[in-house]
Amino acid sequence: MTSDANLTQEDCWNVVFSEVPLTHIKEAHLFGAMDDVIKAESESAYVCMFSNIPLGEGKELYAQLKKKPYLLSFLTIYKPFIQNNRVEKCGNPVYIGEVQSGGTVTGGDAAFGTMRFTGTEPEPCGKPGGCRRILIAPDAWEGKFTSADAVRHMLRSAARNMPKANIETQLIADGGRGTLDALVCSVKGRYKLGTLEEPDGSKTNVRYGILPDETIVLESEPLTTAQLSLALTMPQNRGFSRYILGAGGGVLPESVPEGVSATVLGKRIPASRKNSSQIEYRNGAETVLDVCGFDFRLSKADWLIVLTRMRDEKASLQNSTTDTLLFHCNGLHKHAAVLAFMDDGRFFAKFDNDAPKPLISRSFDDAADEMFRGIQNYPAGGAPFSYRVPDTILNEM
Repeated sequence: MTSDANLTQEDCWNVVFSEVPLTHIKEAHLFGAMDDVIKAESESAYVCMFSNIPLGEGKELYAQLKKKPYLLSFLTIYKPFIQNNRVEKCGNPVYIGEVQSGGTVTGGDAAFGTMRFTGTEPEPCGKPGGCRRILIAPDAWEGKFTSADAVRHMLRSAARNMPKANIETQLIADGGRGTLDALVCSVKGRYKLGTLEEPDGSKTNVRYGILPDETIVLESEPLTTAQLSLALTMPQNRGFSRYILGAGGGVLPESVPEGVSATVLGKRIPASRKNSSQIEYRNGAETVLDVCGFDFRLSKADWLIVLTRMRDEKASLQNSTTDTLLFHCNGLHKHAAVLAFMDDGRFFAKFDNDAPKPLISRSFDDAADEMFRGIQNYPAGGAPFSYRVPDTILNEM
């Protein structure tokens, strides 16, 4: 359960008690602990642990919970698998109690919330043609939300308004901040924490990731030129030869170590920077989508959900990242819904080829509710999204 929602331990357990069905958890032992093991984790978290469950039942439980979007909206985006019989590896776990046949939890050393499971099993669709399949892929809302924050809020809204929909999520980044989380979380990589020791004796921690194909992912926006050089030569990464560097608006490497190749994702690459045998400069959003397998995820959806800023009163929505997402949506013949916001607090929704329409809501959550209700009521069988590919994306491909 992510700490970004300012949840107390009682809040966390109440969400779990209200969402998790009793089907696979009778006689389970419950523990709770703050996650202080994975120091390089993207988010600190409170961990609700289920123990004493047979492996087969545990797999069924996990499959069941993946169909509960409201519950998922409170979880960390990065979900490391916690092995059975490893409760002691999480610092200072508190025993909450054993789940009884009626759903109550008794016998623990602490009590939080209702102490009773009342969750229902995921509702089957029941429609002959199937229920809507949604892919939520919001970019960050600068100064308000990260992409992960926006995903959670929109998941919660989708769960309220489209309870039977099949909902998937995708973190979005343009090569700047958020690139590390988008790549690590989408392909089940792992976070690492390194220490940069500078010549003056000062030390700086740097968070990075290792993808399953052993590519290292770094973000350079918070680093100086000297720190970036140190990050590319951290001793613990000897033997790794491929890097993805999310430079965004940060520093670009002058060179990389011998035997290393780097893909550099920047917002503004000077014309003087040319690709070499070791360094390749690429479009940030396209590279993130490619590494994450975005097209495969979108191919299984009916609707793509995008979040963007509205530029002006003429309803100019697109920026280069939004254009990239809609370009993929157009190519796969999917429907698109865009939730747009203005700096003065107004929200707009655009469905497929319709013009953006103002929403009555003045908060992000309420605006998302309006948008998902619009999707729920959208006429079935309508033509999918289509548009002329704008120059903003053609210039960056």
